[in-house]
Amino acid sequence: MPKTYKTEIIGYTFSELSEEVKQKIYENDDYFSESVDLSPIEDDFRETLMEQYGADRDSLEVYYDVSYSQGSGACCIGQLDVATVIKNRVGSYFTGILNMIESGKVTIDTIKIERCGRWNYYNHEKTCTVAIEYSTSLHIDQSAWYKEITELEEMLTNTIREELCDFHSKLQDHYEELTSFESYCESMSTVSDENDIVYTKNGNIVDPAFIKNSFIIDGYQLSLSFDEDDPDFD
Repeated sequence: MPKTYKTEIIGYTFSELSEEVKQKIYENDDYFSESVDLSPIEDDFRETLMEQYGADRDSLEVYYDVSYSQGSGACCIGQLDVATVIKNRVGSYFTGILNMIESGKVTIDTIKIERCGRWNYYNHEKTCTVAIEYSTSLHIDQSAWYKEITELEEMLTNTIREELCDFHSKLQDHYEELTSFESYCESMSTVSDENDIVYTKNGNIVDPAFIKNSFIIDGYQLSLSFDEDDPDFD
């Protein structure tokens, strides 16, 4: 003879769960961090390079890693605008270079950020460097010129690396903020409410099939003590 079974489910929204259960769900969620949008920080960095160094929007490539691994960091490659770099970054220390450019004895053809070293699968600032391509007149001291242009490359490399360190620091701050327990709880509470997700007291999600077309009874769940040593036990 067929039998009828009746099941009672006490359902919770995410915000109604205890802090301990929320923490457990947070620690076991392997996908939440993958949804973090870091593009606003990257966009700001790109704008800085374009404004201060004349970076070419189409050729500029940015790479970063916020995993705290050995290769964690930020790097980039791309071509910079010669006039913008000279205007914003070549100061009075490089008057010799400026004089030779203005006299027509030297022509700076390209300034670009490129990858360097053996560890190009890492994403940190020391994996990229600034390289300058130029042409010179035969009527200049080539050894003196090489010394000056090398110093300029080193200065620009250090400056770009400082920009990358600052960029990576902002990425990490943004990532930590958006993957914090507080942000997770805020996000999951919204998702739970919008999608009518029901949890059991221990944080398991109730299969929607179990509560489809069911009758909902609102009420309060009381915590009762059955310990004879409890002074309130009667």
